[in-house]
Amino acid sequence: MTREQHGLDSPDETLRRGAAHLAKLHPELEPTLIERIVFESHATLARGARIRTHLPALALKFAADRLKALEAGEGRREDGAPLRVLVESIRNDGISQMAAAYLNALSDGRVEALSAALNPADEVLRTVVGVMEEDGVPLTESYPKPVTDDVARAADVIITMLIDHPFELQPEQEVLSWDFDDPAGLSTDEVRRIRDRVRRQVQQYLDALD
Repeated sequence: MTREQHGLDSPDETLRRGAAHLAKLHPELEPTLIERIVFESHATLARGARIRTHLPALALKFAADRLKALEAGEGRREDGAPLRVLVESIRNDGISQMAAAYLNALSDGRVEALSAALNPADEVLRTVVGVMEEDGVPLTESYPKPVTDDVARAADVIITMLIDHPFELQPEQEVLSWDFDDPAGLSTDEVRRIRDRVRRQVQQYLDALD
């Protein structure tokens, strides 16, 4: 029995429907550009994905972040707008996910953080998901994704973790380097200690913004 007989959309149909929805949310962008970014995002994630069950949905989330960044462009941040922060790491499966989640959770809307990687892992480390859940900051909708030029260009602040920023910096962008142990392969107690260090670092950063 075909997907159509089951009443299921093909991945391409899901992506096209998602692109049409995103076009309504971004009327100032050309629909053809939006569809291209959606399919490009899907292809980018698919290159390293072993499990593809939810790939179209993840690609649409990835595309939505990229479109928002594209709108922000290189312009100056308006007064009162959240500070755009990009947290970069090697695999985006641990410390960068923690940092971005805490930046969003603890900033009371002052910061809008994303995380990305040079070489994204297949999924966020389960120990990381578990210890963040314990602290009331779930990562249930988080997934490793590559750093892209459009998202990087839109960031006001770039926080690198154990890597160098892969793109040319834009005027007035600030780059910070935060070093933490890689939680991969560590025990839950060790990952908890890393989590607590990341949270303290984020809180210190946010306090300095006041």
